[in-house]
Amino acid sequence: MRAQAHGVAHLRRPNRWWIAAPLSLALGACDMPTFEGPQLQAPPQGFLMVQGSYPIRQLVSGHTPIFRRAWVESGVDASNIFIDGYPAVLGYEDALAARDSSRRYAHDAETSFGDVEPIRVDGRDGWGWHERVETSTRGLVWVAYRALIPYDSITYAIEFSSGNPRFKSGAPDTLKAVIGTFGIGRTTYNIPLIALLVGVALFGIGFLRSRAQARAKRLQSINLVKIPKKQPPTEPTVSAAVSPPRAPPPTSQPPDAASARPYPDWRTPKPPTPPGS
Repeated sequence: MRAQAHGVAHLRRPNRWWIAAPLSLALGACDMPTFEGPQLQAPPQGFLMVQGSYPIRQLVSGHTPIFRRAWVESGVDASNIFIDGYPAVLGYEDALAARDSSRRYAHDAETSFGDVEPIRVDGRDGWGWHERVETSTRGLVWVAYRALIPYDSITYAIEFSSGNPRFKSGAPDTLKAVIGTFGIGRTTYNIPLIALLVGVALFGIGFLRSRAQARAKRLQSINLVKIPKKQPPTEPTVSAAVSPPRAPPPTSQPPDAASARPYPDWRTPKPPTPPGS
């Protein structure tokens, strides 16, 4: 009976997909970013987010950043990505001033600067330029790309500098590709799809509940009959009337001693034989 009940439960288990499948699809209808808030949504492999790390010199002068994040790659050829948020909407003229300021305060006199060019990040139009240190004797030392991405009330300055060969070989495109993953991470919900899937789940729950109630009613209507157990056959007992005769108890002297002696007893003295007989 237990095996049969287990089999019934096993057959009914797939019906629970009526509930699990819509709920799983409802979770899939939510678009969750890698990181909530302003952040690189696809940082390069090997980079770690570091708290309290800032650039030596801030990119935009005259403004105090209200948001700061940093990604660092540790190794022989270190790479840094700094993200600063300034509470202002900055444009092309601000990008030109920031590039000229970087040129004046460059740490390496052999640094070359590119033109300020448009760049599109997170659906926003921004401005950026590339930098590099490359000479005939030193070769390509390091590369960098700096961009200003304005939003409604804040502008994010993103600076990516690297001495890693995997970024230097294709610069500035490799640097711009990483900066292009920046975005304001928000979880979005597909409300119509979620409502439809929740409705399907509720329908499945109601259907399974009605089936369970109908089955319970059928079980209540069944009259159970108790079947007595069969007794095992017993061996017949021998009656006292037909019992075999018992042997007499042994006595010290049999009733007829002579008859009990099949052979003459030499210990018994014989009577004398009369003469002439």
